Amino acid sequence: MNTLPPLKKEGFFQKLKATFIRPKTYDEVDLSGEVHLKGDEIKVPISDRAFRVVLGKQKKGRELWICQEFLLDPSLSIKSNIFIIIDPDKYFKEPSGFFRLEPGDSIVLGRGNAEQQSFFHFPKDVSKQHLTVVNGGDFFIFKDQTDSSGTYIAPLGDNLEEEKIVSQRMSRLAKIREIYGGPIQLLPQGEALDQIRQVNSILEQDSSRPLDNRGKPGGLIIPPEGLSPLIIGDLHSQVRNLVKILSENHFLEALEQGLIYLILLGDAVHSEVDGEMEDMENSLLMMDFIFKLKIRFPSQIFYLCGNHDSFSKDVSKAGIPQGIIWEHQLRKIRGEKYKEEFVRFYNNLPYVVKSEQFIVCHAAPPKAKITQDLLINIYQYPGLIRELIWNRLRRPGYPSGYTKMDVVRLRKGLKVSPDTPFIVAHNPLSEDVSVWLDAGDIKDHHIVFSGRTNQISIFFQIRDKIVPFNYSVEPDLLDLLNNI
Repeated sequence: MNTLPPLKKEGFFQKLKATFIRPKTYDEVDLSGEVHLKGDEIKVPISDRAFRVVLGKQKKGRELWICQEFLLDPSLSIKSNIFIIIDPDKYFKEPSGFFRLEPGDSIVLGRGNAEQQSFFHFPKDVSKQHLTVVNGGDFFIFKDQTDSSGTYIAPLGDNLEEEKIVSQRMSRLAKIREIYGGPIQLLPQGEALDQIRQVNSILEQDSSRPLDNRGKPGGLIIPPEGLSPLIIGDLHSQVRNLVKILSENHFLEALEQGLIYLILLGDAVHSEVDGEMEDMENSLLMMDFIFKLKIRFPSQIFYLCGNHDSFSKDVSKAGIPQGIIWEHQLRKIRGEKYKEEFVRFYNNLPYVVKSEQFIVCHAAPPKAKITQDLLINIYQYPGLIRELIWNRLRRPGYPSGYTKMDVVRLRKGLKVSPDTPFIVAHNPLSEDVSVWLDAGDIKDHHIVFSGRTNQISIFFQIRDKIVPFNYSVEPDLLDLLNNI
């Protein structure tokens, strides 16, 4: 996870020059035991795969671990040179914040960073800027920024962190398989029909949605209080990405303990990968999986309507009419009754989640005055629906897109704080990343995309902060689960 804004595309040595006053003065150390740095800097070979770091006084300071990102996927035979910085007291027990360092990345650990403080709870003897850490690809550089309590660094040893992470993730894969009822594969027609009918019954009795003027659950969700949200962007039929998310960071345990809820921002279907855009079986498998989760956690799984959640001829990608193909394949594989239940499912979907901590929808804020009552009775306003699921951020070549003032109007209309995070999916701004903070230079407005084939991004609430988490895709993770 990298909760910082995307790094600028500058060379690694420029980063080192900016980070260190004397970039060539560090000593190279083969870290076989503990080192105490007080204003010093050292270079450590990356063959020392994990480090124990204590900032401040050794007995009263904050212990962190710096570990390799361990991947279960057997197709990834070379271990990742991406490292994560964790609080071991929390990471193995509950969903917790961590930082992710790819080769060339650096971070300054210290009490002066509000996000780090919310994750790690540094004591007072940790300086505001205490320790600089640089992942050099085949080496680490540690520079203590203090001359008082300093920093203690030692090898973690014995692959302890790998054993714990691998063991926990494997147990989660087994639990996901148990929730699904076996290998994650397309359900038989009769079972699938019973399942979607059960999901529709749950949606039609959803107490988290204020009733519209027909007496039905409206278009707005007021989520449960006291739980932390896990927000997932467009998945676009990448089933393995959803498996990956649920196998990480104690999310599955927290779901089972009733501590978190999961929001899917729509568009779980229709692959965007070249050569796969007409294949709808993975889309169907994705919805089978989501429906299993909804039945298992009926008050903790929320699916918002996206523009691809439709059989409309307007739903297309690269000239491929995915909406029409989707309807045809549903009818062919599951029959007319199943297709009719899917229409019922789409008609039952909400559009916006609003809490005091955040607002989310699939695509965009409306460009006109908005109120909570309008969202509840959204079935009367097809133009409002289209804006929420189709519009995009105003950019060159898209002059009709939404702007900062539309986001401001949304917050004001829903009577939340002006700095309440507003998060959407739908509109990736580039091909190389999957989360954009303060998108369009709109403060506290973020875009997240979870359907990439190389990186997965989500948002999660740690204490009172909504932060992004980034994960590597594991291409064969679904096969690994199915072969347990």
